Amino acid sequence: MVFLLQPGYRGDALPYAMVIVSELFFIILGSMSFWTILSGRINPRHFGYYNAKNNIFGDFTKTVIKDIKSYKTMTTLDKQMYINSKPVSVDVFIPVYGEPVSEIRQTALAAKGLYGKHATYILDDGNSDEVKAMAASVGVGYMRRAEHKHAKAGNINHALSKTNGEFFVILDADFVANSYFIIETLPFFEDVRMALVQTPQFYSNQVNFISSGAGFMQHIFYSLVQVGKNKFNAAFCVGTNVMFRRSAVMAMGGVYQQSKSEDIWTSMILHEHGYRSVYINRVMAIGKTPETIKAYSKQQLRWATGSFEIFLKRNPLFNRGLTVDQRIQYLYSTMFYFNGFAIAGLLLLPALQIYLNLTPIALSIPVWQWALLYSGFYLTQLVLSVYVMGKLQFETLMLSAVSFPIYIKAFFNALRGQDESWQATNRVDSYDSPFNYMRAQVYVFLFLGITTLIGIWKSAYTREFSVSIIWSALNTFIFGYFVWVAAREAKSMRRANHNKLAHIKGDNI
Repeated sequence: MVFLLQPGYRGDALPYAMVIVSELFFIILGSMSFWTILSGRINPRHFGYYNAKNNIFGDFTKTVIKDIKSYKTMTTLDKQMYINSKPVSVDVFIPVYGEPVSEIRQTALAAKGLYGKHATYILDDGNSDEVKAMAASVGVGYMRRAEHKHAKAGNINHALSKTNGEFFVILDADFVANSYFIIETLPFFEDVRMALVQTPQFYSNQVNFISSGAGFMQHIFYSLVQVGKNKFNAAFCVGTNVMFRRSAVMAMGGVYQQSKSEDIWTSMILHEHGYRSVYINRVMAIGKTPETIKAYSKQQLRWATGSFEIFLKRNPLFNRGLTVDQRIQYLYSTMFYFNGFAIAGLLLLPALQIYLNLTPIALSIPVWQWALLYSGFYLTQLVLSVYVMGKLQFETLMLSAVSFPIYIKAFFNALRGQDESWQATNRVDSYDSPFNYMRAQVYVFLFLGITTLIGIWKSAYTREFSVSIIWSALNTFIFGYFVWVAAREAKSMRRANHNKLAHIKGDNI
């Protein structure tokens, strides 16, 4: 940044301003990210937690734990649990909306098998008689609503009005919980101000470009960023794999219903009320990350829209109900998706140079000097990522770059108050081309490809090399690779859909 701000290195006003704004945004975001990550070297478990855990089954704790370790599960599923020597009740909610019955059944069986006395309920917003029959067959509760208002948040609030557990767990339909889930999370509630305990989202289906890139992207958030938020009492709910204190949620009128991102909204309001939260970096449930471009696009659009809603409607920086640390942490989380605008600005720079001869940096600066100075910021980020995570996931880097149109669309959705429909991860109703959800990326690929070719022709004609050609060619490759991934996905989906129709036709015959 010092290099960019020196008057002698400035180029033309428009691209120079675009570079300053974009790079400044990334530096601020990167600094806040590293600050949060470096704050995560503390253990959220303290004496009160361990004491509560050692007495979670009262006088029978040692016997019950011994039975668990001996796999005598039938003697532990109905054991009364205690917090601060008082018996407590726990409800486990599984909100569903059209997921495969086999998937819901697996989640329900795991939830029913959690150690400690609890009640399990399937909250069916899909009004499926097949799901209802399955719930009865596995021995768990079943609820459905007459009116399906406010999506998942409304579904949970309806369940809260029909149950009375002092604590409740939320598990999405595709997250299979570890048997120790309640035992690991409940002891934190020995603190009467503890409102929620969040555990990671971990994925077992990283099988292709989309699922690998999206899974690793979330792994960074859960293994580094959320951990650091504990120091500032700013860890927030991510919608699943979480336990809440009912009285805290009901004190604020229930789960926040005015957004599809009810998780972060509910967390922030709980913090405004003075409650505490904690994140434990131990995998307690395994789910599925998006495997298709459609699923990934819808998920990112929903998450980004929710973040922008908070930024625009209740900006954390000016939220007097939060502490200074919490304001900074929520601001960091809600401003993350503005990187879509920053990436879009940087992608336009080569075109401005190639078509209009507008450069952000003075042409007198040698390419080697420019590359050396920029490596101080970008190369060290890559090295740090490899050091911290053990590897460099190129799928994640590429997926982050091509996602900018999703984030820009989300901003304008939030600005207009346009709601984004919710859909289960990887839900498949019929063939739906991935290109229906990535038209902007295709247009960007074509634009960058044409710009690169014109840049090469211009360089040959003028005999002047420009670093813009390399930048444009690199981004052409990234977006071209994404288009190729989409074409391969579309081919696979067409084949699967054809086989499905042939199978149905054969059955009818």
